Amino acid sequence: MKAGIYPIDPEKALDIFDTIARYGIVGVDVENAASIFDNMLDSNAEKLHYARRILDSGKIDRAVLVLREDGGVFIIKVENVVDIRITIRDALRLIKDFSLSQG
Repeated sequence: MKAGIYPIDPEKALDIFDTIARYGIVGVDVENAASIFDNMLDSNAEKLHYARRILDSGKIDRAVLVLREDGGVFIIKVENVVDIRITIRDALRLIKDFSLSQG
């Protein structure tokens, strides 16, 4: 697998987020500069639920998939305040399923 960055438009990012579990979630990290609540979440499921609430109430500024040798990291930046990072195992299948291309 060759490393690379795949830009994703906001609408497609929401579609990917809704189906991300099928690509083998390894870890979820949510950093909200305006809240400490994200530090109290323990499980990936709690973090995904919290991230979904943020996505429902905010505007996506940027979304990318960073391909690495051992999978990928799906990154969403919301209103320049929240960073959502979801590490997945099967990034190549996600790229194929959503017809992503390198930017």
